[in-house]
Amino acid sequence: TEYHPLVIVGGGIGGLVLALCLDQQYNQNSKNSSSKPLPIHVYESTSAYTANAGGAIGLYPNGLRVLQNLNDTAPKLLSQVREAGCDYIYRRWMRHDGLEVAVAREDELLPDLVDEDGDDDVETAAATTTTTAADSSTADADRRPRRGSFGMLANRLSGLSLSSTTTSSSPRIETELQSLGIRRWKYQQVLYEACIEAGIKIHFGKRLQTAITTNDSKTVLHFKDGSKVTTSLLIGADGINSKVRNYVVNPTSDEEKQKSLEEFMPEYTGVTCLMGCANVPFMRGICFPSSATSKCHACYYPTKVPKDKVKEEEDNADKDKYEMVFQIYFPSPIERPDTWRTLTPDEAKAECQELAKKLREDGWDEQFLAPLESQSLKGVLRVGLRSREALDVWHVGGGSEDGSVGVGRAVLLGDAAHPPVPYIGQGAQMAMEDAGTLSLLLGHFCPMDGDGDAAIIDLSKFQDAMEVYEKLRVPRTKAVLGSSVQLGKTQQKRADSMLYNAWREFSIKAQVWAYGTLPVMRPGAAFNYHAKVEEALKELETTL
Repeated sequence: TEYHPLVIVGGGIGGLVLALCLDQQYNQNSKNSSSKPLPIHVYESTSAYTANAGGAIGLYPNGLRVLQNLNDTAPKLLSQVREAGCDYIYRRWMRHDGLEVAVAREDELLPDLVDEDGDDDVETAAATTTTTAADSSTADADRRPRRGSFGMLANRLSGLSLSSTTTSSSPRIETELQSLGIRRWKYQQVLYEACIEAGIKIHFGKRLQTAITTNDSKTVLHFKDGSKVTTSLLIGADGINSKVRNYVVNPTSDEEKQKSLEEFMPEYTGVTCLMGCANVPFMRGICFPSSATSKCHACYYPTKVPKDKVKEEEDNADKDKYEMVFQIYFPSPIERPDTWRTLTPDEAKAECQELAKKLREDGWDEQFLAPLESQSLKGVLRVGLRSREALDVWHVGGGSEDGSVGVGRAVLLGDAAHPPVPYIGQGAQMAMEDAGTLSLLLGHFCPMDGDGDAAIIDLSKFQDAMEVYEKLRVPRTKAVLGSSVQLGKTQQKRADSMLYNAWREFSIKAQVWAYGTLPVMRPGAAFNYHAKVEEALKELETTL
């Protein structure tokens, strides 16, 4: 059986980001004693990455920071991702009939910094808003003090400036971490190209069937095409239907027992999402319209048209270089997983027109229906939202005294460990944070072994690495994704009561005035995973 010291199952966003992070830790780190590079292998179930497939995602400062830190393995990665996406600039909360409830600057989600080194990527807050035409609401957002009225009051009372070179109402921020929207396939393509350039091996058409432990702390992976691979460290980035999760929860050497877990499906939430994009006029920023009369809400944001398409249509107006992404969530009590897929053009046109008709009858403003009825409609995907209980323990193996015998070692990240709900935009960011954190801890506790002809990892302290990993990541993901669940419930409840809806709209407006944006968004976006790892390691050193 083919052997690799480390295997990543799942070539989605989390798996590819982890591969790059591990390459930086092990192959670009001068502290490693081995002269042999660590081979990093990613096994992906799909046959290839397909252009224009799937929907789009938002990337926030906490996730983008992981890419920013890949300065050795992929120094141009962050700029390439930014080039492929579109900055949000503003964040809008609206009623389905077009009434604007509140507008915030998106740079409110960026942490404040003191520019000590004269970094060119550190600019004055709100500088990014000068490129857009201001209407009355965005002008109010631009004039609003940093951190809102309460933030301005707190700064005045404390007498402290948040920056050595600017007033406290305009501190220094890292604009390259500004939130952006990007087509999922385009982001995956940028990550894939970076992996190939770094020498990371991506194996397509490899759907994991079972993982079986051996008696020497290794794991044998059985793929549906009949191939097998043995590894000393299995990392599961294979999503909500994770087979590696089955192994972590029930490690066994019994192949039949593992196969019995194969058909488990996460629970359907009763909500279906229709997503896609179209070339229509757009508002610069991300927008959240919610229905006050039915349990339907949506998210709209612009992203860039791929460059090759722009070149084919050089005479396009500037607006045609962008696409408006829509994600519309609606109750659908009947579970129909056979229909959850990328729709054909004819299916997409029919379904979007039917949904547009229902939304128009519900009083939705025409600006929200335009993408659904556009002739440029593409990339339409229907998916049911599923949930699966998050785990408290994300790893297995490495628990014996010398760490050399027992169950094969495996660890989870992303949706495999903590399936998300999409209402706060942090699902992909949590996977990226997991990847950055896990790579730093493996690099610290499990260095390369310099002896021998082949590169191997010293896994004798794998258990120590996992204790810190779970201590950092389990509470973090539960808190952020718990906030997402609560935010989703408020979206659904707004249609149940006119009084609750009025209170919710007042609450959003008041919070934006007081704090600059909804405070529930900040713990996710402003998080610095690298600093938290350093804090944890220093704390560990002081206790030893």
